[in-house]
Amino acid sequence: MTRLVILAAAVLGLASPCFPKENAEVKERDGYVKRECLNLSDLKDFTPAAEVKLSQYGGWMEKKEKATGFFHAAKLDGQWWVIDPEGYVFLCVGVNSVVPASEDAAANPSPADLEWGEQTLAKLREHGFNMLGCWSATDLVRKLSKPMPYCLRWNIMAVYRKQRAAKYPETGKVEAIYPFDPEFEAFCDQVAKGMDETKDDPWLLGHFSDNELPFHEGGIVERYLSHPQNDPCHEAAEKFMASRKNRKPEKDDDREFLHLVVSEYYRKVSDALRKHDPNHMYIGSRFHGLALNSPALFSGAGRYADIISVNYYHRWTPEHDLIQDWAKRAGKPILITEWYAKAADSGLPIEKGGAGFPVKSQSDRAKFYQHFTLGLLKNPGCVGWHWFKYRDSAQNNPGMVNGQDEPYTVLWNAAKEINTQVYPLAKFLRKD
Repeated sequence: MTRLVILAAAVLGLASPCFPKENAEVKERDGYVKRECLNLSDLKDFTPAAEVKLSQYGGWMEKKEKATGFFHAAKLDGQWWVIDPEGYVFLCVGVNSVVPASEDAAANPSPADLEWGEQTLAKLREHGFNMLGCWSATDLVRKLSKPMPYCLRWNIMAVYRKQRAAKYPETGKVEAIYPFDPEFEAFCDQVAKGMDETKDDPWLLGHFSDNELPFHEGGIVERYLSHPQNDPCHEAAEKFMASRKNRKPEKDDDREFLHLVVSEYYRKVSDALRKHDPNHMYIGSRFHGLALNSPALFSGAGRYADIISVNYYHRWTPEHDLIQDWAKRAGKPILITEWYAKAADSGLPIEKGGAGFPVKSQSDRAKFYQHFTLGLLKNPGCVGWHWFKYRDSAQNNPGMVNGQDEPYTVLWNAAKEINTQVYPLAKFLRKD
């Protein structure tokens, strides 16, 4: 992948293409793709700050709002921010799956695991990361001398689905979630009791309720109607269609019913979360895939979530107008909770799995990190990102380190250049 910089129209105050054509690409002979790529060195009018003063939580001490003792979100002068527990504006710069290599370390950390944790968090901070994303070893991190902001995931619908089949045998035979079940609300409340343990922890950013639920708009009414007549899925869809007076579901019906499904799920989860943990944010269920093209997803969730989380794949360049539209429809900020590129020079069979972009080298991954994050920092509706993930798997190269915990140095260095300047960069890129 060769980086292209075409000196043309001024964009973001510089004479380079920045993001002239979202996800523009040209096929190369070896099967990889050449894409336009903006890196920090291309911002000719930007001067990195010699010092960026940060709070203990990683917030920017140049701009302070009212402190609540916990993280929360606020829109200030048309721009969304997270506000840290001390009241300073905060952008999420995180990595997913920060865990020790030993399988039981997350729940039962040994002295060696705790030492690993201290060293790893120190390395993350040195390179400008300020929080831990999903699937990280939060129990271990909370035991460290200097923790880092983190988030929790509860798998509410995923766990509920497993036990639902005892009463509703058609469970799982079509893509659906089950917020209309009369039992679901009590189940949410039961799960949310587990939040009592961390409800007073200022280092907790917020709660994910699930990951990548099947919120697909096309044909959703028919999928729910395909359940048996005594199943709450069928009953909800039948009642909805009766109110619409349509004999056969149409596109508008699917759109409105998706809004109902999302709203019902988010309302019940949010009620349980706020009952047991009124201090922390509900940061969504990590929307993904084709469902991201459905406006109803964001309008349905926005009333109940504090932040809308999105696993954002198959884009080389963040779609500025689309992210703005998500934030506008939700009335809440957007947090990008998964994205990455994987490189052929890792020696791993990257073609076998993973949604990240395939590129030639670690150098290309580094360029992608800068290009993508500069696009996000430009967007006033976005409050940050979590790279997927800390360590490589056996068959993929999403990691900041390989399977032996050896760092991909060029990627770390490129990330540091951006991460340590996120607040001055946001101020510069959003100035228009």
